[in-house]
Amino acid sequence: MGERSWTSVVDTTFRELGESSDFFLGLILNFGLIVGVVVFQWNLVEIALVYLIEVAIIQLFFFPIALFTPKPVDGRDGDMWDTDPTPRQLIGLFPPVYCRNIKFVWSKVVFNAVIVGVIIRSVASRYSLGSDLPASVGLAIAGIVLFQLSRVWRHFVAEQSYKQKSPTDPLAFVYAPLTELYLIFVYVLAPVTLVLAGIAFTIDSDLSSLPTLLVYLIPMGFIRAWIGSLDPQTDDFEVSFN
Repeated sequence: MGERSWTSVVDTTFRELGESSDFFLGLILNFGLIVGVVVFQWNLVEIALVYLIEVAIIQLFFFPIALFTPKPVDGRDGDMWDTDPTPRQLIGLFPPVYCRNIKFVWSKVVFNAVIVGVIIRSVASRYSLGSDLPASVGLAIAGIVLFQLSRVWRHFVAEQSYKQKSPTDPLAFVYAPLTELYLIFVYVLAPVTLVLAGIAFTIDSDLSSLPTLLVYLIPMGFIRAWIGSLDPQTDDFEVSFN
């Protein structure tokens, strides 16, 4: 009896850790931004660039998954959603794609790519890329790639779970960081910048100092931790795709 109880506790613990892994790994990534500021002396532009590249990587990885999901989208009417989808095997090593999914995600891909691309371009224009890019930034981007690939594997690839999904399931992962970006802009970047600009005007302080950057990063961390604690595939995180 005692051995069975101990096994049950172990299984429950590992299951809970698996379900909360995105939350803890998200905290690690945000802590990495603080390490970049403290240890590698990143500036605000480098922080913004790393964060925006993370958003772009999420879009790059999760949008294609929506093409492989055979389940219909809830709330969508029409013959293409009421009948079995027709698969198209475009590449032998990959699952078949569905034409109705391409039509569903196409406009969203273009719109998001334009928005994210414009923002990244505006930020990158203030920073000299190429040989001047710190190796620490490259390491952070590599960590983001590995983290997002692990999410794709756990949620959609392992045991071919994408076969039980609809296009809205991977799209929920796409829109979560965009919602996070909006919250950060409204509740962190805009008000903190306004307050710090007033302080700098009054006492002539340095807005690029380490304490100032941490004033941005700490509330950003709270928002990222909160979004990371939500499951994009449940009612905890609700996005309308109509």
